[in-house]
Amino acid sequence: MRPRSMFRSARLLVAACAALCLPGALEAAAPTFTKRPTLGPNANLRAPMVGMLRFASDQPVTTVLSVSDRSRRWEMEFDPSWDPSKGIPLLGLEADVRHEIFVTIRNAAGETARFPNKLVFVPQPMASAAYAGPRIRVTKTSAGRTEPGYTLFVLRRAVPIRPPHRSAGQFNFMRQWGALVVVDDHGRIVWRYESESRIAGVDQFADGNILFHRADSRTLEIDLLGNVVNQWYAARNPELTSSNGVGIDVQTLHHQPHEMPNGNFLALTANARLVKDYYDDSFDLSKRRDRMVMGDDIVEIDRKTGAVLWRWSAWDHIDPFRIGYETTNAYWPTRGFPDHADWTHGNGVSYDPSDDSVLVSFRGQEAILKIDRKSREVKWILGRPGGWGKLESKVLRPVGQPFLWPSHQHNPHISAFGTIVVYDNGFLRARPPEPWMVPEKSFSRGVEYKVDEKNMTIRQVWSSHDGPDPDSCFSWAMSDAQRLPKTGNIFIVDAICADRERGLGVDESASDKYLSEVPSYGRIREYDYATKDVLFEVIVEDPNELTAYEVFGGLRIPSLYPPGRAPKIRSLP
Repeated sequence: MRPRSMFRSARLLVAACAALCLPGALEAAAPTFTKRPTLGPNANLRAPMVGMLRFASDQPVTTVLSVSDRSRRWEMEFDPSWDPSKGIPLLGLEADVRHEIFVTIRNAAGETARFPNKLVFVPQPMASAAYAGPRIRVTKTSAGRTEPGYTLFVLRRAVPIRPPHRSAGQFNFMRQWGALVVVDDHGRIVWRYESESRIAGVDQFADGNILFHRADSRTLEIDLLGNVVNQWYAARNPELTSSNGVGIDVQTLHHQPHEMPNGNFLALTANARLVKDYYDDSFDLSKRRDRMVMGDDIVEIDRKTGAVLWRWSAWDHIDPFRIGYETTNAYWPTRGFPDHADWTHGNGVSYDPSDDSVLVSFRGQEAILKIDRKSREVKWILGRPGGWGKLESKVLRPVGQPFLWPSHQHNPHISAFGTIVVYDNGFLRARPPEPWMVPEKSFSRGVEYKVDEKNMTIRQVWSSHDGPDPDSCFSWAMSDAQRLPKTGNIFIVDAICADRERGLGVDESASDKYLSEVPSYGRIREYDYATKDVLFEVIVEDPNELTAYEVFGGLRIPSLYPPGRAPKIRSLP
């Protein structure tokens, strides 16, 4: 070979080598599996329906899953931020259904590799060791008309016996179990979480984690794998069994904390005081004695340290002798505070950033109060007049028809439309010593109000029911109502649809049949705002009517995955 030809060949060889050795050329090579894919159940059995996919590849990849079940085929595409060697969680798969999955990986250059073997996963429904669980029936779906996303709700259980007569074992049956359940817009159960303690309020953080409160005065933050991220507890609660997490120097935490824009929590804490010559029977006001009385404070809590940064106390603003018919019931005695009266019974608190104020619901007062956070002054009272003393001028004046004050209401919300949406339990619709509404004529509803603060008026602008018709439900406790931000639909949780049989009693100490002694079921609905059509309905029940299943509350959530990391999902033919 002549020298010139040899040098020319050498230059071509060097150029070829340089091209092959460039990073881009390496990335263009098809990805390979360096560890074969496996698919198994979530390690945390409290969230047993989550599947966990694991494998390894020789380069960063997008993971594409082709999924099929008994009736559907779809793709789930996870971007490279999901590291398959650490596990990719599969969320949203239907319980007790066989899912067949093929895995394809794709690199940045678009080169792909497909794992040839089929993976199979059957998400297991949650069944408590103590009890198999309820029947959850979806009776109505309207895909495309409902709020996008999923329905998350709280599931509890009770025994049909009035509280003072329940045995220790029956209380344990109620208290030592609780669940969170998610259904999709077709009504398929796609996620469940089991707690060793009864659950109250629930919410979802912006990062996708779930916040919920438990009956043991403990609030937990978990991820969708069921792992505890944070927890907070009432350090002075007499029934506290664990000091894990952030302690807060209060006697109780109850219902549900509310996250503020600054990251702190608003929470309700009931605190006891001795009141002389207090009521012993709300149905017979002549019976009096000295006794301990529980009244609510609202506190702002530092999320990291548990320090109480702000406090508003009902004791400083409301007359403790302004009571409701349930003040002398056994609410607090069954929660570790013997012989304590239930005066205010706060059951919902939220923050209004538009004017730096706090909204709180007091079931025992049959009223919602708006409080200026800076001055701690009451701005207005949404509730029936009478007995407010120096606050009487703060009671809003109703305008327009139809109008009905809420009664024993639960968990008010400030909607994206500037209105107040609340669940009106409709229990008794009276205060002692007024005559009350009997259960067979009672009804509950979701209701929306518009407040005119300048003129101190209130107008009822929407309600699911305005009377006791066959479609209405009588849920005498708990429950929730919200106006959904995207569709404007109304989301309503009827915690307890109780049998409104004639002669049913409302006095816990009387001899007639009491409310909690009759069969009941839970119901979740989404209503079209304009037409009031029921677009979505879930029934939660025990078909044998031996256990009363309660849906404490719920909400619509946009995704089961963290924002910005949800997989792309495409239906396949």
